Amino acid sequence: MKKGIALLGLMVCMYSCDVAKQLVGAYALTQCKYIFESIANLTLGGVNLQNVNSLSSLNPLSAAKLVAAFATSGGSLPLNFTLNLGVTNPNTQTAILNNASYILEIDGLEMTQGAVTQPLQVAAGQKSVLPVNIGFDLKKVLSGKSLETIKNLAFNFAGIGNASSHVTLKLKPTFNVNGSPVSSPDYIPISFTLH
Repeated sequence: MKKGIALLGLMVCMYSCDVAKQLVGAYALTQCKYIFESIANLTLGGVNLQNVNSLSSLNPLSAAKLVAAFATSGGSLPLNFTLNLGVTNPNTQTAILNNASYILEIDGLEMTQGAVTQPLQVAAGQKSVLPVNIGFDLKKVLSGKSLETIKNLAFNFAGIGNASSHVTLKLKPTFNVNGSPVSSPDYIPISFTLH
């Protein structure tokens, strides 16, 4: 009987310790500093733009494919990339992210919504990188905008644009408490400018 009570007490203690760890880690995550690090795996209309320094550096086939995608009045123009965010934890506790939802805005327009499903832990006083995989159809989202606006936005992401784009990623973390997902009441905004 005493062993059963001791075992039950140990289980309650472990359970409450895990809940406390999740809550402390969740709070620490909201206090972290977030910055734009880089864009990786960038493709536009199926063309890899990751290491393109200028439009003239594209091979002829890729350049023709992009010209055709921009010139066609209908159709789609998918933009896919990984947005790498630097997450610095100034707290004395480990910051814990189980997953998060996000909203991506560019120049004040909502481009897409999605989810980050990769868990992240950032130890106290340390920095880590949170990769956010994003994809949306530029032509669909910017329907009614000029071709020049669409080109500028796409090429700014590749680092070869001639105008700037103000980008805001709003993260809403979700934490596991007692085995149930609990979302943060507020979004964490991360803003930066691409040119």
